[in-house]
Amino acid sequence: HNDHNACHYIQTGHKWTRTAANGSDVNAQPTDWPSMGSVVEYLSRQQPDSHLRELPDYIYLPNRLGALQGYDRTGQYAGWLGSAYNALATNIRKRDTSDNPYFRPCDDKELDFRVQSLSPTEDLSLDRLDQRRNLLSQFDTVRRQLDQSDAYANYDRIQQRALSLVTSEKMREAFDIQREKDSTRDRYGRHLFGQSTLMGRRMVEAGARFVTVAWDAPDGYSWDSHRSAHHLEQHLLPGFDQAFSALIEDLEQTGLLDETLVVAVGEMGRTPKGTDAWGRGHWSHCFPCVLAGAGVKTGMVYGTSDREAGYPIENAVSPEDLAKTIYWALGIDPDLMLQDRLGRPVPMIESGRPLTNLFG
Repeated sequence: HNDHNACHYIQTGHKWTRTAANGSDVNAQPTDWPSMGSVVEYLSRQQPDSHLRELPDYIYLPNRLGALQGYDRTGQYAGWLGSAYNALATNIRKRDTSDNPYFRPCDDKELDFRVQSLSPTEDLSLDRLDQRRNLLSQFDTVRRQLDQSDAYANYDRIQQRALSLVTSEKMREAFDIQREKDSTRDRYGRHLFGQSTLMGRRMVEAGARFVTVAWDAPDGYSWDSHRSAHHLEQHLLPGFDQAFSALIEDLEQTGLLDETLVVAVGEMGRTPKGTDAWGRGHWSHCFPCVLAGAGVKTGMVYGTSDREAGYPIENAVSPEDLAKTIYWALGIDPDLMLQDRLGRPVPMIESGRPLTNLFG
């Protein structure tokens, strides 16, 4: 699946149906398949006590995928499931067009991890917000008497949820990374991926069920290394290893690793052979994925490739298999049926099988 929208396949478990040639047509559409995180959020909202949650189940850090490239990539949203089940995404930007916050230390002013659409304006204090909420409640009482439709009930739930997120003290504390010790922050790395991974751990501790931390930057500053493979040893591998190992150690020390599945994967691999520009192109025939926690057997390698790591020759795993494994680990039936926008039953994942043999 060597196109520019493999991120849809790996995050939803469904192949991309449109063609994204040369980076075009990569932005999300409301007809896309929902991400796994959005499905988790949707299923959680069906529970009778869902209104008691102060934090959404689906969190996306540090930006929506593609934000630093000027795109709004597919695969991360709820698609036809409905925008109410999109991730709660933070909004951290680079300093200028040439900046790469993944390759340098970030200061606390940058790392505010604000959810832009939920941040009160400077002239709107929480007291004034509460007064406005009370006034709206009086109008809503009258409107409920005039309109008892399902559409209004759904709007009311969304409105109440948005207000609770803005005013939640638990949420503000969870997103305040300065509450962490300096030694802990240093261990994860002060670059954007390290601090975002640490924030991801804080989200899990606060009760979120599906947290995505993306390493998202333009070619030449990221894993999309068409012409800059030397960045692997200088920035990419050291930065990933620092943050990932710190996360595993933290989760293990707090006891959360036993109940948290950690998945490290890209949307595709890179060509086994380098290019003339000393880089590597897109390659989806064979690429790695790391699983840890939630009972996953340690020290295990599943699957075998040929000598050039170009093609699998034993125990090949598909994105559908990975998606079903993640759902299974979350206690969700991998064969569950969802209802599409027309009310028709559709399989959550159309093919594949959960790799239960990876767990012991």
